[in-house]
Amino acid sequence: MSYDCNENRALSRRAFLQRGVGSVAALGFADPLLHLVASTYAQSAGGTGNLLVLCQLAGGLDVLSFLAPYQNSVYRSRRPNLALTEDEVLTLSDHPDMGINTLFPFFHSLYEQGELAVVQQVAYPDGNGSHFESQEIYEYGVRSLSGGAGRTVKWYERLRKQYFDEPYGVLDVKTIGDPRRYGYPDRTHWQAAQEAFGRLARLKRGETAAQRAVLDRYDKIDRTGARIRERTEAFESTGEANGAFFRAAALASAGLGTQIIKLLYGGYDTHAAQRSANERLFSTLDSHFEQFVNDMKALGMWERTCVVFYSEFGRRNAENGSPGTDHGYGGHMILAGPGVNGGLHGQTVSSADLREDNLPYYVDFRAVFSHTIQDWLGFNPKPIFNLDGETFDANVGSSLFA
Repeated sequence: MSYDCNENRALSRRAFLQRGVGSVAALGFADPLLHLVASTYAQSAGGTGNLLVLCQLAGGLDVLSFLAPYQNSVYRSRRPNLALTEDEVLTLSDHPDMGINTLFPFFHSLYEQGELAVVQQVAYPDGNGSHFESQEIYEYGVRSLSGGAGRTVKWYERLRKQYFDEPYGVLDVKTIGDPRRYGYPDRTHWQAAQEAFGRLARLKRGETAAQRAVLDRYDKIDRTGARIRERTEAFESTGEANGAFFRAAALASAGLGTQIIKLLYGGYDTHAAQRSANERLFSTLDSHFEQFVNDMKALGMWERTCVVFYSEFGRRNAENGSPGTDHGYGGHMILAGPGVNGGLHGQTVSSADLREDNLPYYVDFRAVFSHTIQDWLGFNPKPIFNLDGETFDANVGSSLFA
């Protein structure tokens, strides 16, 4: 499904982007303590040594249930059952007409401390309502998924290969699972190992290329698993939750030269019974994230950490009959950490936006990632996103980092 912006919308977007200001320079190491903390990570030429955590909210986060223009009459009329009331939001001190859902008390506290930035109405040209294709667009960092090597390698892996080609430079929590038990012969790779060694047993005797490939693969799993298990077995969390954020903190504690950790929370495809679904989804995400921040503070790493939350698309402005919301277009990206320039960024949701079927987009998601790569990690994002045939507006409208 595609969404066409009308001429007035395009003119409005251009006017918004023309008001943007330049991004700030990459952070330095003036403070000796921060210099010491940063030494946990691999130092790369031109890089800051900071840690970036990417949190994918799979399914399509309903941003109007996260950050609500709760006083807006159009918002209330489009969502007679789902619109948040004044009692269901924690208002923003700098935007009292806006409020974060009460299910996100920790997110709200970070916002009020200046450690949470919300980039509003983010997407990409000609939005696609498909979960799988939209998720791949965000993962590969390209609008067109056909042709070219850059469309087969995820953008953060391209970044690793370009600037910090370390074996543990990028770690995916979904792939690793619980790092304290990662690797063969535990059950993480048990089924794959059984299948591989079953094939190996059927090969001709002698060290063939196929045998070497299988053995090399599982030797690598053994070595990687042993190192990760060894470096995370002593990790102690500040809380009891054992979700993706717990595993991200354990990996961050390992001191393996990791600069990007990827994790995922799913279930955000809320077509029906959205209120009850959000009660579980939102409260879980908020509490798991709070535990992660406390863990990172205990490790002395929070000052050098930025977390970016994103989803493949937003949801429709009007509720459906379930009551839930269907696949939309523009959504928000959220950045958290002591180094972010807290507050609202991008184009604030207006009554005109709410009258549309979906929130439009004013900021390209690649612009947000590009500014994060440049200003937080200290690398040039152009080789990562400026691929053949791909163009996008890299202006966010304001500096995302302090």
